[in-house]
Amino acid sequence: MPPVAYIAERRGYLLALARIFLGLLFLVTWVENLVKGLYWTNDYADFIQNYADKNVLPLYPAFLENVVIPNAAFFSKAQMVTELVVMGGFLLVGFLTPVAGIVSALFALNLLLATRGTPTEWGGTYAMLLVLALLVGLAQAGRTWGVDARLADRNPRPGLPLY
Repeated sequence: MPPVAYIAERRGYLLALARIFLGLLFLVTWVENLVKGLYWTNDYADFIQNYADKNVLPLYPAFLENVVIPNAAFFSKAQMVTELVVMGGFLLVGFLTPVAGIVSALFALNLLLATRGTPTEWGGTYAMLLVLALLVGLAQAGRTWGVDARLADRNPRPGLPLY
């Protein structure tokens, strides 16, 4: 195999491993949140209120208190499904990886913003999660060891980069 092809193939494997790791990370988080009861409305609203109380950004606490907390039933179920299906499942199997990567990056950005001022949270964790999710999604990491590879075999250049 020519060296350039070998390097590209190796990069594909490394990106696939990063994608699988990220998917597993979200699935483990989903299980932990489920066990803690986070996805049930009262617990979820209290959890979000804690972030609103400690947040130091000018507008973010108001967003949490005026949008998320009053609609905790919706947001808790949306987070539960998104963490399990899109960020966990889709990334794990490499299905619609660019979409799952962007959704995961937006989720990580939300966590980064939500934890500003929280003394027990290190923002770098969410910054790294954001960068990893963008990398996996934009690099189309599902095209190695993923369902996206099958989709790309049928149509290697889709109109929208969904896989």
